[in-house]
Amino acid sequence: MISIKFQSGRKYRADEIFYHVGKVIWLPFCMAGIWFSHGGYERFGEQMTCSIREICGLPCPGCGITRAFYYLFRGNLLKSFQLNPTVIYGVWAYIHFMACYFYRSHVSGVIHEKEIRIPFYAYGAIGVLLIQWAVKIINIFCIALERV
Repeated sequence: MISIKFQSGRKYRADEIFYHVGKVIWLPFCMAGIWFSHGGYERFGEQMTCSIREICGLPCPGCGITRAFYYLFRGNLLKSFQLNPTVIYGVWAYIHFMACYFYRSHVSGVIHEKEIRIPFYAYGAIGVLLIQWAVKIINIFCIALERV
């Protein structure tokens, strides 16, 4: 179990810290997303280009995340998933973690038994990110081979 001890002497578990941070950032994140999808992307979207793609011509693993968030907040989940499935996975992981922690702390009362394993969410995100990146690279090379 990972825990952090503060000056007050109380130890906080990692999942407890993530839960409280998640509660604090949810509303500002949603407000920023709604603003971004209803006017911000049109104004500032051109400034958000991938420098790795500009330099080497191939997408980086994070290419498409900004547009995926845009379509997510516009309600187009399929387009968001097509651009970068890591965004949909991140939303699912956030909701799953928050629901599990809320249930364990407020409903069942067994919060002290086992910690929710946060690294599994991170490993899943890394896996989704690398798989979608590999698929994009393979598609680019397949299209290039068809042209030759």
